Amino acid sequence: MRQVFVTNIEVEYEDAWDRLSRAGIPVFEPSKPSKEGRVLCIWLAHQYDDAIELLHNPLHIVATAVTDEEFERIQAAAAVRMARTRDHAWEQSVNRHVAWASLLLLSGLVYITLPNWL
Repeated sequence: MRQVFVTNIEVEYEDAWDRLSRAGIPVFEPSKPSKEGRVLCIWLAHQYDDAIELLHNPLHIVATAVTDEEFERIQAAAAVRMARTRDHAWEQSVNRHVAWASLLLLSGLVYITLPNWL
Protein backbone atom coordinates (compact mmCIF):
# COMPACT_ATOMS: atom_id res chain seq x y z
CA MET A 1 0.00 0.00 0.00
CA ARG A 2 1.56 3.22 -1.16
CA GLN A 3 0.38 6.79 -1.40
CA VAL A 4 0.23 8.07 -4.96
CA PHE A 5 -1.92 11.21 -4.84
CA VAL A 6 -3.00 13.97 -2.42
CA THR A 7 -5.38 16.85 -3.07
CA ASN A 8 -7.97 19.08 -1.44
CA ILE A 9 -9.96 19.37 -4.66
CA GLU A 10 -12.78 16.81 -4.89
CA VAL A 11 -12.92 16.74 -8.70
CA GLU A 12 -9.18 16.04 -8.96
CA TYR A 13 -9.49 13.27 -6.40
CA GLU A 14 -12.38 11.60 -8.22
CA ASP A 15 -10.58 11.94 -11.56
CA ALA A 16 -7.44 10.28 -10.18
CA TRP A 17 -9.52 7.50 -8.57
CA ASP A 18 -11.41 6.82 -11.82
CA ARG A 19 -8.30 6.98 -14.00
CA LEU A 20 -6.38 4.49 -11.85
CA SER A 21 -9.33 2.14 -11.33
CA ARG A 22 -10.20 2.01 -15.03
CA ALA A 23 -6.55 1.25 -15.86
CA GLY A 24 -6.51 -1.82 -13.59
CA ILE A 25 -4.83 -0.29 -10.54
CA PRO A 26 -6.88 -0.98 -7.37
CA VAL A 27 -7.01 2.11 -5.11
CA PHE A 28 -8.30 3.07 -1.68
CA GLU A 29 -8.51 6.04 0.65
CA PRO A 30 -6.86 5.44 4.04
CA SER A 31 -9.18 5.69 7.04
CA LYS A 32 -6.75 8.00 8.84
CA PRO A 33 -7.33 11.59 7.68
CA SER A 34 -4.39 13.59 6.39
CA LYS A 35 -3.68 17.25 7.07
CA GLU A 36 -2.47 17.55 3.47
CA GLY A 37 -5.85 16.67 1.94
CA ARG A 38 -7.54 13.58 0.59
CA VAL A 39 -5.05 10.80 0.07
CA LEU A 40 -5.23 8.15 -2.63
CA CYS A 41 -3.23 4.95 -2.19
CA ILE A 42 -2.70 1.84 -4.28
CA TRP A 43 -2.96 -1.69 -2.90
CA LEU A 44 -0.22 -3.33 -4.96
CA ALA A 45 3.26 -1.86 -4.50
CA HIS A 46 4.52 -3.18 -7.85
CA GLN A 47 2.01 -0.86 -9.58
CA TYR A 48 3.47 2.30 -8.05
CA ASP A 49 5.50 3.41 -11.08
CA ASP A 50 2.58 2.79 -13.43
CA ALA A 51 0.22 4.71 -11.13
CA ILE A 52 2.49 7.75 -10.91
CA GLU A 53 3.09 7.74 -14.66
CA LEU A 54 -0.64 7.40 -15.40
CA LEU A 55 -1.46 10.33 -13.12
CA HIS A 56 1.07 12.49 -14.97
CA ASN A 57 0.27 11.17 -18.45
CA PRO A 58 -3.33 10.05 -19.15
CA LEU A 59 -2.14 8.26 -22.30
CA HIS A 60 0.24 5.98 -20.37
CA ILE A 61 -0.45 2.27 -20.91
CA VAL A 62 -0.31 0.37 -17.63
CA ALA A 63 1.94 -2.68 -17.86
CA THR A 64 0.90 -4.14 -14.49
CA ALA A 65 -2.89 -3.88 -14.70
CA VAL A 66 -5.05 -6.40 -12.83
CA THR A 67 -8.71 -7.25 -13.27
CA ASP A 68 -11.15 -7.16 -10.37
CA GLU A 69 -11.11 -10.97 -10.28
CA GLU A 70 -7.31 -11.09 -10.14
CA PHE A 71 -7.28 -8.53 -7.35
CA GLU A 72 -9.86 -10.54 -5.38
CA ARG A 73 -7.64 -13.63 -5.73
CA ILE A 74 -4.63 -11.62 -4.54
CA GLN A 75 -6.60 -10.35 -1.53
CA ALA A 76 -7.85 -13.87 -0.71
CA ALA A 77 -4.31 -15.28 -0.85
CA ALA A 78 -3.06 -12.46 1.37
CA ALA A 79 -5.88 -13.12 3.86
CA VAL A 80 -4.89 -16.79 4.04
CA ARG A 81 -1.24 -15.85 4.66
CA MET A 82 -2.28 -13.39 7.37
CA ALA A 83 -4.47 -16.03 9.04
CA ARG A 84 -1.55 -18.46 9.08
CA THR A 85 0.70 -15.77 10.53
CA ARG A 86 -1.83 -14.98 13.27
CA ASP A 87 -2.28 -18.69 14.05
CA HIS A 88 1.49 -19.17 14.22
CA ALA A 89 1.89 -16.13 16.49
CA TRP A 90 -0.90 -17.40 18.77
CA GLU A 91 0.71 -20.84 18.91
CA GLN A 92 4.09 -19.32 19.80
CA SER A 93 2.47 -17.22 22.52
CA VAL A 94 0.73 -20.24 24.05
CA ASN A 95 3.95 -22.27 23.89
CA ARG A 96 5.84 -19.46 25.59
CA HIS A 97 3.27 -19.24 28.40
CA VAL A 98 3.30 -23.01 28.92
CA ALA A 99 7.10 -22.99 29.08
CA TRP A 100 7.11 -20.19 31.69
CA ALA A 101 4.42 -21.93 33.76
CA SER A 102 6.41 -25.18 33.63
CA LEU A 103 9.58 -23.38 34.69
CA LEU A 104 7.78 -21.72 37.61
CA LEU A 105 6.24 -25.02 38.69
CA LEU A 106 9.59 -26.82 38.49
CA SER A 107 11.29 -24.00 40.43
CA GLY A 108 8.61 -24.22 43.11
CA LEU A 109 9.01 -27.98 43.41
CA VAL A 110 12.79 -27.66 43.72
CA TYR A 111 12.38 -24.93 46.36
CA ILE A 112 9.98 -27.08 48.38
CA THR A 113 11.87 -30.37 48.14
CA LEU A 114 15.47 -29.11 48.33
CA PRO A 115 15.47 -28.47 52.12
CA ASN A 116 14.24 -32.04 52.69
CA TRP A 117 17.20 -33.46 50.76
CA LEU A 118 19.78 -31.46 52.65
